[in-house]
Amino acid sequence: FTLFGLVINNFLVGMILIVLGLLSMFVGASVALTQNDIKRLIAFQSVAQIGFMLLAVGVGFSVMDSPSFQVFGLRAMEGGVFHLVNHAIYDALLFFSAGAVFYAIGTTDMRKMGGLAHKMPLAALFFLFGAFAISGLPPLNGFASKILIYESVYAVSPVLSAVAILVSILTLASFMKAFYSAFLGPVPAGTIRPIPRTMLFAMFVLVLFVVFFGLFPGLVVDILVKPAVSALVSCTSYIGVIGGV
Repeated sequence: FTLFGLVINNFLVGMILIVLGLLSMFVGASVALTQNDIKRLIAFQSVAQIGFMLLAVGVGFSVMDSPSFQVFGLRAMEGGVFHLVNHAIYDALLFFSAGAVFYAIGTTDMRKMGGLAHKMPLAALFFLFGAFAISGLPPLNGFASKILIYESVYAVSPVLSAVAILVSILTLASFMKAFYSAFLGPVPAGTIRPIPRTMLFAMFVLVLFVVFFGLFPGLVVDILVKPAVSALVSCTSYIGVIGGV
C-alpha cells in the first residue's frame, strides 16, 4: 500500500487481518500440540505468534478512521510490532536450543529424546526461557508485548482477547510437552555430544535480550516500536524520509 499509494478501506483490511490472525493462531497452536518433531513444533508455534501480530495490527486498522484509534488502536499496533521484535528474539532462542539438541544426539524426534537436562542443563534452561517467553509468561519479553495486545484487543471485543489468552495457554502446553519429552525422564541410549561453548554463548545472549525486553518494555517501545508504528500509520512522512524529501 505504501509503494503504490492505493486508497484502501481501513476497516475492511482490519477485518481481513483479524480473521487471518485468528486462523493462524488456532491452526498453529493446535497443530503444534500434535507434533513429535521439535523443530516442526517450534515452526507451527511461529505461525501462531504471527497470528498475534496480524490480530493486533488488524484491530488497529479496523478503528483507524475513528476516534478510538488514538485510544486503543494505536496501542494495538504497537503491541503487534513489539511482538514481532520479541518473536525474532525468543524464536531464535528456541530454534538454537533445538539445534543444540540435534547437535548432541543427532535427531529432532522427541520420541527418541529424554533426560537431556542431565547432560546439557544450560541448554535445557535456555529452552525454558524461550518456552516461557513465547507463552507470554512474565517477566519475559513475550508477556510485555502480549499484554499490550490483550488490553487493546479487549477494547474491541473481550472474545478476541479471550481467544488470544487461550492460544497462549495452548502454546505453554505444547512447549511443556516438548520440554518433558526432550529434557526430563531417563537419559536416551547412545552417544551425547557435549554442546560447544559458542552455541551456549549465542543462546545466553538471546536470553539476556528476552529478559531485558521484558523488564524494560517502555524503553524498547519508545525507542524502537513507536517510530515504526508512526511510519506504518503516516505513510506520507515515511516516504518523505526514505526519498530524502
